Amino acid sequence: MSSDTGSFEERVNNFVVDLYEIGGLKFGDFKMKVGINSPVYLDLRVLASHPKILETLALLLWEFAGPLVERDHICGVPYNALPIATIIAAKHNIPMLIRRKEAKNYGTKKLIEGQFTEGQTCVIIEDVVTSGSSILETVQDLENEGLKVTAAVVIVDRGQGGKKNLADQGLTVHNLLTLSKVSTCYLDMPQNSLLI
Repeated sequence: MSSDTGSFEERVNNFVVDLYEIGGLKFGDFKMKVGINSPVYLDLRVLASHPKILETLALLLWEFAGPLVERDHICGVPYNALPIATIIAAKHNIPMLIRRKEAKNYGTKKLIEGQFTEGQTCVIIEDVVTSGSSILETVQDLENEGLKVTAAVVIVDRGQGGKKNLADQGLTVHNLLTLSKVSTCYLDMPQNSLLI
């Protein structure tokens, strides 16, 4: 694991190195959820098996975006962003809401879990934005409960129109990284100097 000291940019670059080393950054030919193929795949699910790297990412993400967003609550897009949102909520004492993909047919039958009041604000946490559809689904469910979604905080913007799609719907997106930046960090790793 890379050092978590240094400037903000150095710590972000170290996170990308760590992500590659644990298998969360892959190169090849991958089919995306939106149906297109990509030579780069970000598998941030592996972070759940690496709690220190997961915590470092959550802290970096909020250090970057926390001062930029108005919020009473945060809500991670199911399911990849839930561990990240949980760490942010615990470390910064921010109430968290959980959006279910589908309401249960027993118990409270709620789609949005947690305590909130109509009119309160919520920031969405997401791992990767491609088209923005997962974020928009979460926005719709939160707004249906009377919450005001003020922004989305994203780890990586793939640069494939999702950020613009969300902006067209009136949602500001703050992304820690772009796919281009992730690729540059990878190419800058000493073992890859011959690839440049």
